[in-house]
Amino acid sequence: MHAPFREPTWESADAAVPRRRGSWLRGGRRRVTAPGPSPALMRLPAVDLLGVKVHAITEADCVTRIIDELNANRGGIVVTPNLDHLRRYLSDVNFGALVAEADLVVADGMPLVWASRLQGTPLPERVAGSNLISSLSASAATTGKSVFLLGGSPGSAEGAARVLQTRYPALKVVGYYFPPVGFEHDSKEIATIIEVLSAAKPDIVYVALGSPKQERLIAKVRNILPNAWWLGVGNSFSFLCGDVRRAPLWMQKIGLEWVHRLMQEPRRLFRRYIVVGIPFASRLLSRSLARGVANRFAPRPVASVAENNATTKTPAQPLPVVDVAPLVTTAVASLEPQVIRGVWNSSSDVDRADEAAPFSKLRSMVLLGGSVRANALVDATGRSVLDLPLDENGSVLNFWLRQAVEVARSIHLEKLPVRVMVDQHSPEPASADPAYLGTFRVERDLSEYRGTGGVLHDLGRDYQDDDLILVANAAQILLDPLPVILAALRRKRADVAVISHEDGTPSGMMLLTCKVLRMLPVEGFFDMKEQGLPLIASKYDVRAIRRRRPTGLPIRNLEGYIQGLHYYHRRRSGAVATIDPLAEDWGPSFSLIEPGASVADTARVHDSVVLAGARVEAGAVLVRALIGPGAVVRRDQTAVDQIVALHREPRKRFRTSADDAAVAR
Repeated sequence: MHAPFREPTWESADAAVPRRRGSWLRGGRRRVTAPGPSPALMRLPAVDLLGVKVHAITEADCVTRIIDELNANRGGIVVTPNLDHLRRYLSDVNFGALVAEADLVVADGMPLVWASRLQGTPLPERVAGSNLISSLSASAATTGKSVFLLGGSPGSAEGAARVLQTRYPALKVVGYYFPPVGFEHDSKEIATIIEVLSAAKPDIVYVALGSPKQERLIAKVRNILPNAWWLGVGNSFSFLCGDVRRAPLWMQKIGLEWVHRLMQEPRRLFRRYIVVGIPFASRLLSRSLARGVANRFAPRPVASVAENNATTKTPAQPLPVVDVAPLVTTAVASLEPQVIRGVWNSSSDVDRADEAAPFSKLRSMVLLGGSVRANALVDATGRSVLDLPLDENGSVLNFWLRQAVEVARSIHLEKLPVRVMVDQHSPEPASADPAYLGTFRVERDLSEYRGTGGVLHDLGRDYQDDDLILVANAAQILLDPLPVILAALRRKRADVAVISHEDGTPSGMMLLTCKVLRMLPVEGFFDMKEQGLPLIASKYDVRAIRRRRPTGLPIRNLEGYIQGLHYYHRRRSGAVATIDPLAEDWGPSFSLIEPGASVADTARVHDSVVLAGARVEAGAVLVRALIGPGAVVRRDQTAVDQIVALHREPRKRFRTSADDAAVAR
């Protein structure tokens, strides 16, 4: 007898499995630990497409792997990205995290296959989710595995279940369920889905809700069935039951299935395929071609997944990265861990592991990059502080993005997504190198007066309770490598770990577990340092690493910017430098002249910055100065300790903060 086709209801689910209140974590996740990743899956060859790891396997091999994992009592997630998924991966940091965590990622789209061939790392074939649901169900029927169909359009899940059981009579279809529109915002409906799946106990769950809704639901509820395999299959139920006709096989093989779908639903799909899809496909293929040429003439292979076990290689990453693991090992000790007592909770370090805990839950780095407070640097340059130059590699923003790449490499992550948060009055950072495309996103806080605590509370809604985020004030020049700082923070093994100044006040760097953000108020101004941390410490473990010297110098005004650059460049060159204002450290250490600036050969530039569009004439002298776009320092004139803005002559030495603020006026 085959499983009856009846839609599970709340009552039937309750009758089968008694509801146990209090057994769920926030976000609907149960206290069940899923098995670790399979070594066999970790050894699979992978191809890098704009930062997305796509497994280079066939459809048949994919089915075999899933069945083998089920036989070994291990569950997992399959993601089948197409061109639209890849575009979303690059623009949506949360969706990117969901794809990065999948156990199997296979290419459902011929443009991805073409791109892999152009860059010299060909995928064996397209593995479409609409094909995988049939081939996997056929294998499940012969191995005694059960399936559940979740989602689709009204009636399509039931119709698809009937088609599958007709094709494969031995297949165990243990149920299907179509949640109503808007279910993702209804906690009762999420609970219904959880109860229905718990009652059915399938081995394989097909989720047909469209992307990214299906991936988000899988991430939220998968822990109720840790030994099951979850597949997001998009519109596959409608294809199976005949509600939507698939393209002929010849169109599928040559990559024109999208044309067939566009002809069926032109109003819904025109923008996705024509307005957005074609330009993005062009960029993907052109970048892959350029990467293929580079790989052919200067190959730099790196290990793909699980370097210790990998037997295949993937092409070189497009970003310049260095191995900082030895640096982390030797330098963590210089970050002296101490507990702030009397302000936040403190507890003994006894029985805490000395080594850093795994970073598998690190979801992103959050850069707080905007401030409603007036900043003379922003006013004079017309650009974000993050767009100010730092070194020959570019701006402060590029430095942060480069550090994020190094962090990912040091902790063996594919990528550490970066979220740059700015307020509605700040200029949007625009200086990122194209090589970092897809690794970061700029987000504008639309609240007029939210505070850092409020911003982090709102951002925390995107993550689960046990997810980790690294939070940093972006308007600073970092003096220690970020991997070193992160390793030291993680060694505290606390709910919140912060870097503190010598006087005990927190600096602009912390590692926190997202559950602590639920304590912060939903409305009103709320500062993280002054209000948030003391409140969090009343319930959670908040610990600090006290530093004799800062890990970074804030960029609040010209003096702080120049001092930070001076110290940063002195350290890079190996020279002794000090931030003690009473110490003598007057020797020049840098001169930053942006492309597009005009500086005469006889001009002298000491510890100064000349931005694009500025002009410094012959014989002029710059000392600890910033020359803004369009500004001119005339022949034989001197600019010392000041900002020179458009059409303004250099003013007196030793400018005050009031002088700096007046530049823009």
